[in-house]
Amino acid sequence: MMYKALISFTGIVAMAKGDVREISDTSLANDLLKAGYIEQVMDVISQDVTEKKAKSPSRKGNKK
Repeated sequence: MMYKALISFTGIVAMAKGDVREISDTSLANDLLKAGYIEQVMDVISQDVTEKKAKSPSRKGNKK
């Protein structure tokens, strides 16, 4: 799951305010959520990549 840091913090995971990253340890993520250090975000990065691929024109044929 992807999370965004609401404040800067260090520990097992270190993030600066505004950083977005995946935290696979659900216990750790839950602790950080309860403390108000992070918030859950959608997988915006993977959605952006998918949308860009869908919008980009296909390259048919090789021009040399």
